[in-house]
Amino acid sequence: MKEIKLKHFNGLYNIYIGENRIEWIGDYIENNGITNKKTKFCIISDDIVYPLYGDIVKKSLENKKFHVKHYILLHGESQKNLNTVSEIYNYLCENQFDRNDCLIALGGGVVGDITGFAAATYLRGIKYIQIPTTLLAQVDSSVGGKTGVDLPYGKNLVGAFYQPQLVLCDTNVLRSLPENIYADGMGEVIKHGCIKSQELFDALMNKTISLTDMVYQNVKIKTDVVMADEFETGERAVLNFGHTVGHAIEKYYNFSKFSHGQSVAVGMVYAVKISHILNLCGYDLIEKIIKILNIYSLPINTGEKTDNKNLADICGGDKKSENDFIKFVLLEDIGKYKFVPVNKYELTDLLDKCDKLYKL
Repeated sequence: MKEIKLKHFNGLYNIYIGENRIEWIGDYIENNGITNKKTKFCIISDDIVYPLYGDIVKKSLENKKFHVKHYILLHGESQKNLNTVSEIYNYLCENQFDRNDCLIALGGGVVGDITGFAAATYLRGIKYIQIPTTLLAQVDSSVGGKTGVDLPYGKNLVGAFYQPQLVLCDTNVLRSLPENIYADGMGEVIKHGCIKSQELFDALMNKTISLTDMVYQNVKIKTDVVMADEFETGERAVLNFGHTVGHAIEKYYNFSKFSHGQSVAVGMVYAVKISHILNLCGYDLIEKIIKILNIYSLPINTGEKTDNKNLADICGGDKKSENDFIKFVLLEDIGKYKFVPVNKYELTDLLDKCDKLYKL
């Protein structure tokens, strides 16, 4: 079992990574002194994950004499909205949860984001714990304290920076993930290699890394970036590599055709093509990124001609947009990035040029 400490503005918390760890969550909570025996817990999960792991978490907590409730969402990105959060508030009120109590996010990134935002805002903040059950959530969304929900205008437009008390990554649960869900997480894993680690990128390319080590290295990259820039005032924005166009693709297809990781994969290809067009990198870097995405069954394009004016307009409405410019994370090489402001009115032309590069 591996452990990482993440120091933040209000303290620190532990991130545990290893196999067959979920059943020990009660011990981790007790050993970290997060709560007391009067604390009530609400496990927030979805209709796919709770039947698999909910009773294991509940039993572990009840063995420590904690009082446990649960709230189950329907699965999917469509649930990540203010209506869902309002329903959680009502449930917590009905069950008299107060500031001494704690929420547990048991699930993927959607559950984690919703639970974190509910925790950040209910009674102006109560404790919460992350137990991510997808690769995407373990290597990315569960770590760093970004919480939020979507609006009709775009992803994660309402949210808060709010750190959990504890993160528990049980890598054994990843072995039973459907192939497409696992591949979804690999989009973020590859992203971390692209921006921060030639060593990780090469190990992924050659498939010479174990599952637990892969999760550990990715979480370590994420925690180092977060600790250097918790509130994303500067360098933390590097984690947005592939996300500018990626988020736009998700919205363009109404969050139905492409998952988050798939969209980020396509977004990374767009980003490295823009890097090449702006003379930041050679053509070989495009080929490298396309090769690794192919290895992990991730898309490199949308499979059809998109309305690039529409796509550019969506990018312009992203939270990373400021005045007439969008801050892109572009690559000079693997592990070497650069922030480049792109005029939103020139983005359509750039996307058109991207479509003409490396056509399969």
